[in-house]
Amino acid sequence: MKKLLTLAALAFAAFTAQATDYTDVLKVTVNGNALPDQETTVSIDANENQRYKLSLTNLVLQMGAQSIGIGNIVVDDVPGTVDGDVTTIRTSQSINITDGDLEGISLWIGPSLGSVPVELTAEIRGSQLYFIINIDMTASLGQTISVQFGNGGYQIGNSGFENFHTATAGSATSDEPNNWHSFMSCTGMLAGIVSSVPHTFISDDVRPGTTGTKSVLIKSGLAFGSIVANGTLTTGRLKAGGFSATSTDNNAFLDITSTEVDANGDPFYALINGKPDSLAVWVKFKQETPVEEHPYATITAVITDGSYYQEPVDKDYTDIIVGRAADTKIASNGFAWQKLIMPFDYSAYTEKDPKAILVTISTNADPGEGTGADSLLVDDFELIYNGTATGISVKGNAVENFAPATSDYTLSIKGIGEITAEDVAVTTNAKDAKVTVDVVHTDDGAGTSIATITVMSADLKKVSTYTVTVTDPDIADGIDNLTFDDNAIEGIYNLNGQRIETPVSGQVYITKYADGKTVKTIMK
Repeated sequence: MKKLLTLAALAFAAFTAQATDYTDVLKVTVNGNALPDQETTVSIDANENQRYKLSLTNLVLQMGAQSIGIGNIVVDDVPGTVDGDVTTIRTSQSINITDGDLEGISLWIGPSLGSVPVELTAEIRGSQLYFIINIDMTASLGQTISVQFGNGGYQIGNSGFENFHTATAGSATSDEPNNWHSFMSCTGMLAGIVSSVPHTFISDDVRPGTTGTKSVLIKSGLAFGSIVANGTLTTGRLKAGGFSATSTDNNAFLDITSTEVDANGDPFYALINGKPDSLAVWVKFKQETPVEEHPYATITAVITDGSYYQEPVDKDYTDIIVGRAADTKIASNGFAWQKLIMPFDYSAYTEKDPKAILVTISTNADPGEGTGADSLLVDDFELIYNGTATGISVKGNAVENFAPATSDYTLSIKGIGEITAEDVAVTTNAKDAKVTVDVVHTDDGAGTSIATITVMSADLKKVSTYTVTVTDPDIADGIDNLTFDDNAIEGIYNLNGQRIETPVSGQVYITKYADGKTVKTIMK
């Protein structure tokens, strides 16, 4: 028995001490201003009660040439919920930031701030950790710091086009952005010909207001010396398999079953875990010689259930497409930077879970058109997830004059009684928002229920909270003026607790209903 107890104790200790380290990109914003990305390692500890501790050590703000030490951010005793293979942890609490131990940082300002409010939302999905921490330092420094770790499968990697590798095809080389692919890594029987013409290049011409230093330049070229080959960039893989420019054997495709990787070790597909509401991207387009019939560049984004998909299509893929966004009329606009917003359409497609996204960017919306020297600069591609309510109702009674930016409401409904979370319906401006409803009942004798509604965007970045106080005017004075419904009544009692078989009109009674509710009523 002693041996068994010892083994059990060791097992328990091993579990409670279990910690997992995750390494990924850390994105930091201060008062909404983005700082340069940095790579860091974060630790998650879990105990037997599904409580978690997240440790982000040596947080440093890179502000120009300065490195400002914040310290160690440790958020402990965070409750977790499990849904399939996803564990979500969320908390709002105040913490004390401790000194870091990173060499070269002589001063850590976090410990001098005292108790600091933080909000943490995180997802653990398989071997991936994704979290957002909002640190409120307004009381001490007049700053709010937002820290994002990883992208959770809600964004495409290297969407700011800051990181490149050298792609080769025969004797040809090209600068190819990480996580994206050009003709240098294409397949198909004509791959050797089209890959000999580089189409992607590093550019220091960046969109206005960015904190980045690079964009990607996509250029068209000439194949066989005279045939226009549109410059194309994709999250999938390009195929050059047809002699006709319009052949569907010339396409961008994704195949998540493929084990092939590019020169940087990136797969030829991009996975996704949410349904974005739109995409935003900055572009700068120039058609070297205007072609009146074919003047536009193009961007398409197709979310699928993970099955094979290609663009342009060679068959009906409606049953595997989850959503689609596109702009096929990107005009030159004087070769100036322009921000494009493209909404995703989900209405015409399957309701399956999203698993992969194929983005294709090309110097011309029409295959083989344009000129051999067209230029398309692309910067800061972003998938947008909405996260606000557009309406709230309680048992079919809508909150009047609802405004997404207004958080507190009062709803007076005659005869509603106490409500539950299931009685509250919420509409949002998002395809994939996470909505939670919590209801508490006050002990004020007036039957007041308070519903707290939280709407969170799928990517965890936007959180909106609404409070609806629901009252029943019939029992505002502790008396229910409803006419008795004999079918719902379990018993009627006088104020002395004696059961009454024949109530008298105008008298006050205590009525016990079949659902367990007990209220004061006046007989009509």
